[in-house]
Amino acid sequence: MSVKDTIGHIIDQWFLYEPLLFNVYCTHRLVENKEMKIPFRTGRRRIEYNPDFLEEYSEEDMELALKTEVTRILLKHPYQRVPENPNGAALKIASDITINNGHCFYNNKIHDAEYYKFSQNLSFEEYYKELYYICPNFGDGQDYIMPAMGENEIWEYEAAAEASELWSEDEEIADSINQQIEKAQRTNQWGSISGCLQESVIASLKIPMDYRRILSQFRASIISQRRKLTRMKPNRRYGFDYMGSRIEPKTHLLVGVDVSGSISSDDLQNFFSIINRFFCYGVKMIHVVAFDAQIKQEFDLKKAKTQINIIGRGGTDFQCVVDYYEEHPEYQGMILFTDGYAPSPQIKKSKKIMWILTGKMEYDSAIQWIKDLPDNKATWIPLVKKTNF
Repeated sequence: MSVKDTIGHIIDQWFLYEPLLFNVYCTHRLVENKEMKIPFRTGRRRIEYNPDFLEEYSEEDMELALKTEVTRILLKHPYQRVPENPNGAALKIASDITINNGHCFYNNKIHDAEYYKFSQNLSFEEYYKELYYICPNFGDGQDYIMPAMGENEIWEYEAAAEASELWSEDEEIADSINQQIEKAQRTNQWGSISGCLQESVIASLKIPMDYRRILSQFRASIISQRRKLTRMKPNRRYGFDYMGSRIEPKTHLLVGVDVSGSISSDDLQNFFSIINRFFCYGVKMIHVVAFDAQIKQEFDLKKAKTQINIIGRGGTDFQCVVDYYEEHPEYQGMILFTDGYAPSPQIKKSKKIMWILTGKMEYDSAIQWIKDLPDNKATWIPLVKKTNF
């Protein structure tokens, strides 16, 4: 039996006996990746596996490894609370310790808190803070191997860093996982998940997506693209032995505003109220493109405005504003305000786009095709807060 067939057999058994693990597994795609040097890793809505590393695994060991990764997803470690410019090895090991700390289940192939002489029952974030100063950081192109490390220890840290390469904040998939947790609560279908893990999982439930937080994360991701290594500044951890970093002073942000006939005046008011908030975040200038089936207006905002005259009100075609974005490489990100009622655009370049939908119903409809677009994320504006900014 091939590795893929064995994984399929494990998932078939989960369908019968592990409903929550099965449902969480189904939120991700299983992807073969022979380039990585580890058996499994998760992130970006994928579960990647290397069949070359798994050929010698028994079905029992393979299920334990897969269960560890799906439990990691269930706790949302790859998608929430991921710091900016993280130490990847520290993130993965902190997740391992949390899983192996008695709350979830015991996997003797990953380390626990005792191995690092840490206290028991700390949070994922607390373990990360402790590990940050222990684990070499392979994530920014520097070689941080410490002289006292043996080859096996170096390899463990490198493997941990590779395992967390796909981790990044993703409120959409975290919300999908929360829905599966809530379903398990309602139906009491937890499978073999222990009571302690149930408590940890329920405690991780959050209020549905906060669009303000997502916008802040989107801005932070744009700023991180402007980070440049330099010898003129010391590294925060290692002084002048390694290169420091600087941030380019300008943020080039493009905002597309849907002004088609299906967008109400209240929607437009809300759109521009949110746009004005970006000046509180330190953005100096925003280039706005108003569009329906074609681009109707372009203008720059250098400060918050209370009144803007808009023309348009025809049909909707996202392709015109996506083409504009792709033709202007100076923009590091684009935010699209819309109700989503138009065909999915064709995207040729992998560039960051954040879709802000007018409501939850519009989000549920549009996310079916937005999730298939590269580097695209989406959120919605809560109805109860539409006129209160």
